[in-house]
Amino acid sequence: MGVRLNTHAHYAQTVKCKISDAKIRQYAKDGRVRQLKDERYSLYLRYSKDRNKGSWVYMEYREGKQTPHTIGKHPNLSAVHVFDVLNVYVADLATGKRAVFNEFETVDELLHWYLDYETKAKILDRVRLLAIKSMCEKHLIYHLEGVKIVDLDHRVMEKRLMKVLRESQYSPSYVRTMFQTVKVAFNKANQLRFLGFNPLSDMKFTDFVKAKVDVKGCKLRPGDVSWVVESFHSPDPFTQMLCLMMLAHGTRIGETRQAKWRHICFKTKRWTIPKKYTKTKKEIVYPLTDEMLQKLKAFKEWQLTNHYKGNNVFPLTKRDKQPIHATKASELIRAVSKGKWSAHDLRKLARTVWADLGVDYLVAETLLNHAKGKLDQAYIHTHMELQKLTALNTYHSWLKNCCRTCFIAAFQ
Repeated sequence: MGVRLNTHAHYAQTVKCKISDAKIRQYAKDGRVRQLKDERYSLYLRYSKDRNKGSWVYMEYREGKQTPHTIGKHPNLSAVHVFDVLNVYVADLATGKRAVFNEFETVDELLHWYLDYETKAKILDRVRLLAIKSMCEKHLIYHLEGVKIVDLDHRVMEKRLMKVLRESQYSPSYVRTMFQTVKVAFNKANQLRFLGFNPLSDMKFTDFVKAKVDVKGCKLRPGDVSWVVESFHSPDPFTQMLCLMMLAHGTRIGETRQAKWRHICFKTKRWTIPKKYTKTKKEIVYPLTDEMLQKLKAFKEWQLTNHYKGNNVFPLTKRDKQPIHATKASELIRAVSKGKWSAHDLRKLARTVWADLGVDYLVAETLLNHAKGKLDQAYIHTHMELQKLTALNTYHSWLKNCCRTCFIAAFQ
């Protein structure tokens, strides 16, 4: 093979050519070639001792000096994508940034990094973090182990992951959640400049699954309120109060089980849930109606009578170190509902009734503590607290009409 070495280059063993993956493989067979220089850009492919690997080096020329910048590894970063990376890197240099590309060779390496990143970031709530950990360790890392990022395309994704998940009879919604988890991991790595290119940027869930993902409906209807509330009274006061607080305010089970007595003020008639306990990481304040205020006072008295003086509304033990954990709270709900409805169904039921009662959309969304867009936030004004109280007063009166024993301030 005739090799034309560039004797004027810093390394005499330099071949000038239009760099491509084919050229890289071609000259990898010739030990005389130390590096390839692209004819169009100030870009080099410098071979490693292992001739199947190498480094991409951008040579910056400024004020009569040249400075080398390693922008990626080959074959992690292929010749097909290196020029996209180069454009981003040059733009970053102009603004004083420094980027590192393609820290990972395989998909499982990236997923391990993403799981560690989310764990240490402590931004996601514990339930969401456990869900991501379960999906990564049981499915994603297992099925995508050893897959090189440079080789990841629709065909590989279909063969190694999506086809396997479909054949395992997982629901379309769960398969979509796992697919989105992979996409989020790649997007995060790309955003933080750990990847030079994102092979999943053009992939959509509907490329692999055409089945419609149905939105889960509510198992409860407004006409079911009477027997649902009656079922609250059969178990212990602890479970009764947990269920009633969720139904009466539309709160999530995670927000409710972590309620603290110091966040419930009988004087100002408010229950505040700090942002660290909410899914949206936004504080939510619930005005307490007279009915709910009397119920909470009675529950507090019941706890004192049973020798509990701690701060948790729903303590795990009388030592008051922590509230009941998520698993225990879910077990209590299942014991009451006997599997006919879930804690989230109580939240959905409250939202349905609010709509039937004519509660303003934004007021209802605020009570649910849903994330709001900029347009919705612009309409939030100083009268929102009064509107929330009016909505809850109307709703609690409706609950009492459906079931007279709903807010009876007595515990046994």
